[in-house]
Amino acid sequence: MIMTTDNVMWQRIVSYLLLFFLITGCGGALAETLPEASSIPSTVASITPTATPRGLHQEGLLRITSPLESTQVLGGENLRIALYLVDHDNLPVEGSAVQAELWTPSGELFASLPCIDKGAGRYLTEYVSLPLRGAGGTWLVVGKATWKDGKQVETERTIQAGHSISEMYQNRYGFWIEHPHIFGLGTGFYNLAGSGGLHFEDWLYEDGSGYVILDNYRYNAIGITFATLEIHWQHAEFPINGTTVIAHAQDLAGSGLHHQEPGTLLTKLAAQTVTFQGRSAWQVVGLGQEYYVSKAAAEYPVEFMIFQCPGSDWLWSLVMATDREAYMNHLRAVQQTFECPPVNPN
Repeated sequence: MIMTTDNVMWQRIVSYLLLFFLITGCGGALAETLPEASSIPSTVASITPTATPRGLHQEGLLRITSPLESTQVLGGENLRIALYLVDHDNLPVEGSAVQAELWTPSGELFASLPCIDKGAGRYLTEYVSLPLRGAGGTWLVVGKATWKDGKQVETERTIQAGHSISEMYQNRYGFWIEHPHIFGLGTGFYNLAGSGGLHFEDWLYEDGSGYVILDNYRYNAIGITFATLEIHWQHAEFPINGTTVIAHAQDLAGSGLHHQEPGTLLTKLAAQTVTFQGRSAWQVVGLGQEYYVSKAAAEYPVEFMIFQCPGSDWLWSLVMATDREAYMNHLRAVQQTFECPPVNPN
């Protein structure tokens, strides 16, 4: 068959058209295997995609295995990020430099966390605590990995966070207390949740007074281990003497004091004037009677801090109780984080 110049040109056009349809029909999967643009005839090179979808040319696959997209966390809670890395052959990659980033709902970098190689492609960060203020919203988790010959891969995920317990109570009643740190980060006391847990109660009255119970406890063979902070507010005058303030403490124990034996008075109460956050206050110390355990083991220390807030006629009482004296120091540290409601917030 004799090929004319027109026939040759026509065959080239048909070939280019067929190649065009193959490329556009197969999409990104074929585009990834195409030769460099410089080696492709100009007619084909002009249709090569100019924008590559995120991750298309990455060297493997990096997955965030924890937290999940459905994970719900609160401000102040601890978070740990776990990732899994495989290469193009779906084989786990060990010895990679893996980094995890945590970005706030406002788009600021909150933490950059190096990952520990746990073997078999698994990588894990240390724990990081979300902030007590402003944690509510959508957080972005970003994972990055680099391994031999400069191979790189990235991944990301969003998670939802809610307001901290501290913010919740501030929104409800105006005061601030750093509750998630009530049991001393690093002391191990927060592990009591394994056989008990955090316990919250709100008690409100028609006149606007009330109290909040913030409790952490653990049951064991002989009874209960606990550390509790209660926040009371009521319309009352600042006590004028030790007798008056001790009577006030007994009244609080009768109406609240979560672990106190009902109908049982506090004992060995002593009161002294102190300064709390730059204002006059009463400190009352004594002993309570725990009603979960036998009488022989029921005695526990209790401590009150009683004061007024500026621009308010509420009398505030911070009540600390624990069955272990060592935990009282942690409760005192939390007590110092108390902030009065703002004066005339509107």
